[in-house]
Amino acid sequence: MGASLERYLQVKVHQAVLARRYAAIVVRGAYTRHGDASSTPFDGEKRDKPFNWERPTARLDAASDTLYIECFPGYDHAEHYAEIIAVYLRLLQEKTPGPQLRLTPSNRVSFIPASCSDTHSALTHGTNLARFPLGDGIDTVVLGNIWHLGPALLGGGASPAPAPAWQGTGPWRWIVRRFGASESRVVGFLGFQPAFWGDIAGEVVHALAARSRSRSRRGSALKQVVYLGKLGALRAGVRPNRWLATGGEAAAAAAAAAAAASWRGRACWRGPWRCTIVGRHVTLGSVLHETREWCRGLEGRGVDFVDPEIGHMAQAAVRSGLGYGYLHMITDNLVEKYEEDLSNERAEWVLSERERLHEVVREVMVDYLGTELKA
Repeated sequence: MGASLERYLQVKVHQAVLARRYAAIVVRGAYTRHGDASSTPFDGEKRDKPFNWERPTARLDAASDTLYIECFPGYDHAEHYAEIIAVYLRLLQEKTPGPQLRLTPSNRVSFIPASCSDTHSALTHGTNLARFPLGDGIDTVVLGNIWHLGPALLGGGASPAPAPAWQGTGPWRWIVRRFGASESRVVGFLGFQPAFWGDIAGEVVHALAARSRSRSRRGSALKQVVYLGKLGALRAGVRPNRWLATGGEAAAAAAAAAAAASWRGRACWRGPWRCTIVGRHVTLGSVLHETREWCRGLEGRGVDFVDPEIGHMAQAAVRSGLGYGYLHMITDNLVEKYEEDLSNERAEWVLSERERLHEVVREVMVDYLGTELKA
């Protein structure tokens, strides 16, 4: 990320971290923000969108003078936030050495690893995911940046008509609609207020598949999971916020991706579609792991994209017998420096470019969901 690193980190560090010096800062998996007055939300949450806006909360243990940063349980999630905090504090310490900087030393930042069981328990017992109506014959679930899909897919009318009628009370909310000439395609658009970062995403797919099997007398009605998000390019000449990425192969450069080398659903988009690149993907748990050395290690291996979730979701889909597809915006380039990167995503001119890509995603999804789903 180079010169943009500090700006990227600055907008993600909880205000409590910068309030004073603590004996320790510990990032742990805990989802307790609702109904808990001792949990302090992050001031920088992007509440102008319905999903993916909840960020880790802070809680002080006065007896030990430990600041706990609590994120939705997931190994990658906790590690990512601990590294964000530690790296940012180290940058500040380098700029202001000595006792003048009255903040926690970066070497006193740690995280408590979360297991798959921790994530599964949080999803099934700590959220309203169990109320998602998979028993209604839903065959396709669409996850990720679904709020941009518009009335043709989510219902409602043209702007300024009422917003889509999201169902559900809690961090998960959904819309279920029928598509196709005979309306036989039943699609659930499923949004999550926290971020299902990294390995959390795979556990979401496992949980959906298990619930679908348990709810249906004839086996799982769920056949396909589609993920709409954003990722980084590992290919020269690909300017951020101008291209979409899709594919059906993962390089064996991370554990989850290695176990999901290919998956059913790789050709689910009946393209070719404009401004869409088909390529190979690799999974990495944090953008802070995307170093120059790491990129050099991928040279010659034909890897085009990187993100923290796709490989985990593909692995879970393969193991559960589901089809899987992704259609992501390319929002960063790791091998060439552009003005656009992850540090200025909220700039108006960046959002304007992304709206062009949202239009293409809507076109692709209208076409895809309008076809009968093959067994």
